[in-house]
Amino acid sequence: MRTRSLLAVFMLSLFAPVAIGQELSAEEKDAGFISLFNGKDLTGWKYLGKAAGDGPFSVQDGAIQYKGGNGWLCFTGKEYVDFELRCEFKLIKLGGDGGIFFRATQDSAGSGWPTQRYELQVKDYAEQARLWNVPYKLDKEKVAKVRKKLGEWESYRLVVQDNKVEVYLNGELVTIADAAKPLKQGFLGLQAEGGEQAFRNLRVRPLSKP
Repeated sequence: MRTRSLLAVFMLSLFAPVAIGQELSAEEKDAGFISLFNGKDLTGWKYLGKAAGDGPFSVQDGAIQYKGGNGWLCFTGKEYVDFELRCEFKLIKLGGDGGIFFRATQDSAGSGWPTQRYELQVKDYAEQARLWNVPYKLDKEKVAKVRKKLGEWESYRLVVQDNKVEVYLNGELVTIADAAKPLKQGFLGLQAEGGEQAFRNLRVRPLSKP
């Protein structure tokens, strides 16, 4: 009986759900990336908004997910003014509206957002990868070619250095800006503004001044 029990535990461990892809690759480690999310819980993150607890954010299937609500989830471990951020995101339902805040103040104004920040949009519309609070150029034709279907994982690579911003959607450079001056603080975070979305494989490395 004991042998059967041990065998059952072993078989369950083989097929148990795990946090997919949260470990850094050898290339990322060599480049100085750190993982912002452990794939299990919201350790290192703080919800800033009107709701109690973690607001609309939770961890589901190895990803940070939000459903409805307003507010944002701030990574509190360190500020990053000049950085490269890599992550995957998924639009789960039609009409989802969220984003990635950067160079943000660690606070929440009446709207639920930081009083100062820039934003990389994560939204269910044709201008995926647009920026907020800074002039930008977006290649809409390229965005249309590289976007994936609703419910599929997509990737962002966000490079912010001095006044310059580059956004890569699924490996292709689609957005550029050159007027993103440093703000009061440099926190990173995830925005929830209705709908349902998920984020995983969040990793960042600091960059020196050019």
